[in-house]
Amino acid sequence: MMGRQGSPLAVLLLVLPLLEGAEQNPGPPGFSRIMGGQDAKKGKWPWQVSVQEDGAHICGGSLISAQWVVSAAHCFNPSLPNAVYSMKLGEYQLSNPSTQSSSRVSRIVRHPDYKENTLVADIALVQLTEPVTFTDTIRPVSLPGSSTQFPAGEKCWVTGWGNTGSGCKGTLPPPQTLQEVQVPLVDVSTCRAHYGECSHLIKDDMLCAGSVGVSRDSCPGDSGGPLVCGSNFLLVGIVSGGNDYITCQVPVPGLYVRVSAYANWIQEVTDGASPSAFSPAVLLLAGLLLTTL
Repeated sequence: MMGRQGSPLAVLLLVLPLLEGAEQNPGPPGFSRIMGGQDAKKGKWPWQVSVQEDGAHICGGSLISAQWVVSAAHCFNPSLPNAVYSMKLGEYQLSNPSTQSSSRVSRIVRHPDYKENTLVADIALVQLTEPVTFTDTIRPVSLPGSSTQFPAGEKCWVTGWGNTGSGCKGTLPPPQTLQEVQVPLVDVSTCRAHYGECSHLIKDDMLCAGSVGVSRDSCPGDSGGPLVCGSNFLLVGIVSGGNDYITCQVPVPGLYVRVSAYANWIQEVTDGASPSAFSPAVLLLAGLLLTTL
């Protein structure tokens, strides 16, 4: 699953049969989509956002408060005006869009350490022009604290509207239903071992996830979308890149931005507007969601 991206970053197809033990519109390079997944249940992932450029899906994103979305920095072209982007909230089938889910963009804040030729700090915050009204299908995701950790092998979920099928080569067919796939986290040392000569590109702000010998992962078009873990569905990762980005020739685990590494930055930029992983209100909401899934 992954979408088109407006950034010049030239890749990010996540073609990842990964290691487990340690545990629509084809978009421009730098996007990925879900491979080996299944149709999600409508309303199951209420924070999922479709990032659109001139009305076309290019990336995923996650709603983190009434007026903020988090996505990947490479999804946004700084040379384009904010007006070309819109955030589609509460969507399920992109071919059957909701009539009231589109939000205009007021501000796009890419992390100051992000560079187009690297996956480091591949995170951006998008401020909406108006706060959204929460509904059964539009809700913010909980954020982890800066010290939050999950063990290798933890089963997490990736969602999006990106490419599907073997090698991420197939576009998501109409009605373009939101896809979901469960993947285990892979510890960094094991992940680096599988990247071989490219292991130096896996930085401290990244995490890896995937399944050994099974083609289940995010693909182009899924970039910027959520990787959620735990019973409370914390936003642990943001779909970023993978094998095709660094031109390695062997299957390797998918790379995600580790959200906890940017927890403080997110709070600073949004002025504390993002829900905390430890907020009673958020935990109550998570509990309600679990009982209805």
